[in-house]
Amino acid sequence: MKNYNKFWIVFSLIVVFAAGFIGGILFEKHLIDKKVEKRVKRRSSVRFPSLEMMAQELSLTPQQQEQIREIFKNNEERFKNLRKNIDDRLSSIRSQLKNEIKNVLNDEQVLKFEAMIEKYISQRKKEVEKRKEHPRNHRKDKGEKR
Repeated sequence: MKNYNKFWIVFSLIVVFAAGFIGGILFEKHLIDKKVEKRVKRRSSVRFPSLEMMAQELSLTPQQQEQIREIFKNNEERFKNLRKNIDDRLSSIRSQLKNEIKNVLNDEQVLKFEAMIEKYISQRKKEVEKRKEHPRNHRKDKGEKR
């Protein structure tokens, strides 16, 4: 009788372990990967066609290619200025937000809040550095050009 009970206990543990293992694999494959896929899809929106794509699909002459290359070059500067303007505006809004929050807090809370902000900034810098060191090539995995 004891062997019979031991068998069922061991068998039950093996079944539970196997179910957990399979459940973990399915969870990762179907839920976590889909979340990552959604983030990637959100970031990799439809892009404006490259000069190479246009040259191939539109049968551009070398002169047309050079003119379009110049147009891209001129607009690159406009985009840089736009990004700088947006960055400056975001920085201004962040500063305003922090000041408004500080006006609600007492002196001790302000010190803790500033420490929280510093911690957040240092974490963000580490994340940016990590991304620079180990960029993910998820677009290349799907056959897309970067």
